[in-house]
Amino acid sequence: MQRPSRSTIRTTVLWTLLPAAILYWIALSWSAAEGISAKMVLRDLAQACSAPLGKGFLSSVGYLLWMAAASIVLFAAFTGQIKGSAVNRQFAFCGGGFSLWLCLDDMFLVHDRYLGETFLYVTYAVFTGLLLLRFRGPLQRFGGDSFLLSVCLLGASVLIDMFQGAFPASYETVQIYEEGAKFLGIAAWLAFWCHYVSATSKLSTS
Repeated sequence: MQRPSRSTIRTTVLWTLLPAAILYWIALSWSAAEGISAKMVLRDLAQACSAPLGKGFLSSVGYLLWMAAASIVLFAAFTGQIKGSAVNRQFAFCGGGFSLWLCLDDMFLVHDRYLGETFLYVTYAVFTGLLLLRFRGPLQRFGGDSFLLSVCLLGASVLIDMFQGAFPASYETVQIYEEGAKFLGIAAWLAFWCHYVSATSKLSTS
């Protein structure tokens, strides 16, 4: 069995273990400053809160899908697997970064607790519009209809959330439609980026 080279170990320590250790330390220190015990930070959320298995299941799957989209497209962009024009790679970086931010927003409830829904919704709409305008070429060539389908579903979720008081239905019923549109939108978003990475990786370099 071949031994790992020192350079490989050094790279792993520098770019993987060190950032992970720093994040671990920050999480514990920040929590301690907020009066939260280490046990509550280290244990699984469902275990710490004695919650049944199904609680928050779809929400958790949703941000896992965001995370999958971000991981796939950013990895492909950083490792040079996105071929063709430079615009293709720029689109991948923008889409991957946006996916990562949406994942963090879902995981840590940024729009609910910190920045406010209206501000973030407007920001998301503007950024999505810029993506559609700036990257018309890649979208037209690589399954832009799936991208638009995802945007429409996610937009429908936002609109239902903003005007839920206007619907003649119970809060739970409105939530089913709102979260359903969001969940399907995230799934379509992941499908688009998987297709995009697959298609652009097969292009010749220009």
